[in-house]
Amino acid sequence: MLDCGRNKNMSFKAAIYDPYLDTLGGGERYCLSVGEILQKQGYKVDVFWSGNQDLLTRAENRFNLDLKGITFVPDIFGLVPQKIDLIEEDDLRAIHSQPHPILNPIQRIKKNIQKFKVLSQYDFIFYLSDGSIPFLFAKKNFLHVQVPFVNKDNLIEKLSNFIKSKSIAQVICNSNFTSKFVDDFSKDKVQILYPPVDVEKFSPSSKKEDYILSVGRFDNILNAKKQDVLIEAFKKLMKNNPNSSWKLILMGGSREAPEKNHYLSHLKYLAKDLPVEFIINPDFEKLKDVYSRAKIYWHAAGFGVDELVHPEQTEHFGMTVVEAMASGLVPLVVTKGGLTEIVSDGKNGYTWQTLDQLVAKTQLLFATPQDILTLSKNAQESSKLFSKQIFEKKLISLINK
Repeated sequence: MLDCGRNKNMSFKAAIYDPYLDTLGGGERYCLSVGEILQKQGYKVDVFWSGNQDLLTRAENRFNLDLKGITFVPDIFGLVPQKIDLIEEDDLRAIHSQPHPILNPIQRIKKNIQKFKVLSQYDFIFYLSDGSIPFLFAKKNFLHVQVPFVNKDNLIEKLSNFIKSKSIAQVICNSNFTSKFVDDFSKDKVQILYPPVDVEKFSPSSKKEDYILSVGRFDNILNAKKQDVLIEAFKKLMKNNPNSSWKLILMGGSREAPEKNHYLSHLKYLAKDLPVEFIINPDFEKLKDVYSRAKIYWHAAGFGVDELVHPEQTEHFGMTVVEAMASGLVPLVVTKGGLTEIVSDGKNGYTWQTLDQLVAKTQLLFATPQDILTLSKNAQESSKLFSKQIFEKKLISLINK
């Protein structure tokens, strides 16, 4: 058993693996938060990564994390997707379903021997799955399932995954929704650990403004944030309220230079002549400031998706929704994925399934300022359930289990 709380003077080694690290999305904040917590507990933390070596600095600024003691070491897994933002969704799912190159038996044995030599040096490994189960050889291995892929493995693949799962101590899922898609033979190892949100660092401004806000990456991969749908809804709202003071703010990250982001250019074209503002790659302070002043939060990831057929295209949890709620915004989210574990319709926000429902429920809030105040207070209280402190306490408990 690893004792995180009582061995801070002893030398423990931990490793983290996230093949999508350079997307700097919610999953990456999750994994790096694990690294930050392990550091606090006295671990020497390595991250397997052979890509951009400046990512930790960028992640610190984006996520407000303390990662200065964490070290990049060469990636021994080799699953880092190159040009992930240029891959079509069908191709991306194919990569996830067939993540490993075909090796002959001798090559496979040599590769696993190399992995064993490296990984067996670690006391703990936290591995973000790309849809597959790896061979892990640390003293304690956690497999983190962030994306709910539908399992289409053949019999041989299932047998291989069953064997590899024997080395996994815990399967960590970011929501109950995601856990529904874990292989049956791993169900007894599943633990729900909601993502860590620094809710105490977010608060509403004393002077809220007529802003509708949405935060998310400007791309179309996996659980796309579908800002185009939000612009369409906002256009309908403005048609119904021609003299309205309301403004839509779309804020999020762009992996490439904004002028080269074709999806972002498309969104700006759709928003032409509308009171829509784009804020690209905001730092943490800018993020907090805009959150604090906005009143309503929109989230469209999963819209139009059959969540039983393509669960990976929904929002698997919704960290930005929790940040918004902690900042006193009233959330309106799609009734899909993990979002329903955060927002209860009519209690701390609203859920919607069609564009007309989103427009109608937003219009209702426009007409009832008192409802905005009531739902805002309820949302702030609900956000505390997903605090970083709760995450840290449960993570340490699971490692010590």
